[in-house]
Amino acid sequence: MELETPSLARSVVETVLLDPAERSRLIGYARVRFGIDRDNAEDLLQETALDLLRQRSLVRSPKGFVFTVFHARCSRFLRRNVADRQLFTPSEPETPPSASGVPACETIDSRLALQEALEEISPGCRKLLFAYYFEGRSLREAADATARAYSGVWRTIDRCLKKLRQCLSGPSESESGA
Repeated sequence: MELETPSLARSVVETVLLDPAERSRLIGYARVRFGIDRDNAEDLLQETALDLLRQRSLVRSPKGFVFTVFHARCSRFLRRNVADRQLFTPSEPETPPSASGVPACETIDSRLALQEALEEISPGCRKLLFAYYFEGRSLREAADATARAYSGVWRTIDRCLKKLRQCLSGPSESESGA
């Protein structure tokens, strides 16, 4: 039984991404899973290859490694497109505000409540939640962005979300003196 030796990211690019069958499989995945057109999927695959060429780490599972990096890139691409559409679409709604079933004042109130709750939690929690949920970074990337240890990032995110929920629910009965 022969053990597979880890290879450098550069050789992963050469073996996996230069294989036409693997390229078409990844492009097909981006089209089916994310609805990304062929040209954008090709661009994302090339950007993935560039990311991998910049890395100097050893890779144990080349196909899994490429898939993970490509999947994360597709996710970020989709989030950016959604954000761009929201930013550049006209602010006038096509349907009246009451058609959605939620009055406009309730959505404004909930946004203000969320903004106030975010101001109450620590800056580190805000930065971590923003990196993970809004920027779409992986846990490792969020850990690097916030200078935290990767092993404890998920527990920290969990604690930050609990604090945020507490801020949104208001003071508890023990805090209000009842």
